[in-house]
Amino acid sequence: MLKIGVVGTGHLGKIHLQNLLELTTDFSVQGFYDTDTVITSEVVRDFNLKAFDHLDTLLVHVDAILISSPTHTHFSIAIQALKSGKHVFIEKPVCINIEESNKLLRYAQEAGMVVQVGHVERFNPALIASMSFIDKPLFMEAQRSAPFQTRGTDVSVVYDLMIHDIDIALNIAHSNVKKIASFGMQVLSESIDMASVRLEFENGCVANLSASRISQIKERKTTFYMEDAQLTVDFLKKEAERNILMIDSKGQRSFVRSIIPVEDTNAIQSELSAFAESIRASKIPTVSLTDAHRALQIAELISEQIKESNHFLQ
Repeated sequence: MLKIGVVGTGHLGKIHLQNLLELTTDFSVQGFYDTDTVITSEVVRDFNLKAFDHLDTLLVHVDAILISSPTHTHFSIAIQALKSGKHVFIEKPVCINIEESNKLLRYAQEAGMVVQVGHVERFNPALIASMSFIDKPLFMEAQRSAPFQTRGTDVSVVYDLMIHDIDIALNIAHSNVKKIASFGMQVLSESIDMASVRLEFENGCVANLSASRISQIKERKTTFYMEDAQLTVDFLKKEAERNILMIDSKGQRSFVRSIIPVEDTNAIQSELSAFAESIRASKIPTVSLTDAHRALQIAELISEQIKESNHFLQ
């Protein structure tokens, strides 16, 4: 059983704490560290856990830490943990920019510790159930939207929501991006609130990704188009369906629809258990630091392109 501590216990940090406490065969939660005294008091009261006054004190008592603090703090906390010989789980986006993630990547390789990044949609049961049916897609189309809330606006919608679909597209296309075309707008926050992106890969695959945090509805859905089928994954409902192309004796084309069976599992617990297994087996995690760095690279290029356009108002 791994001794673990949580750094940053805001909304997502509390969710991680609850899930870690339920994974009793994988983790023993030693406590947490948060700079906000009000949040610290709430967590002590609600979770009956030890609050550490300093990060370095927490690090003495654990084998690994989970970082769910604001994005701009990820790099410095992760470096301190790695220097202390601790394994690290970092919420997405991994760092505030690729300069930081590149340095972190080099340091993690030298330290020889396991670092996993919280691109949780990779563990969504609907996507997992669909993976064996997704073969060399020609086109991917992803929509991800949510109503506006102030939480999460320390980064743009590209880093907050779209980065999930960037990571999935890179993982499934198995190819480098050769061209990016982006549109985006700042509406209610001080950064990009909606974005639409076209990614063209070197192998010919194309991905259209759209993300909005100013929508009236909540949606997380991706469709994969292949030569002989199309497959839709609803990440929110944890559902998936496949439409297989059929051609009859007269040459008439039609789709035959089938529902893909999905086992309803907790994606956060799955990613945390995978982190523990990677540490025990000394293997590269499912969502590696390299994966997160690649996704961040594309997110940064998208953001720069949007900000340089006339559509971004400052």
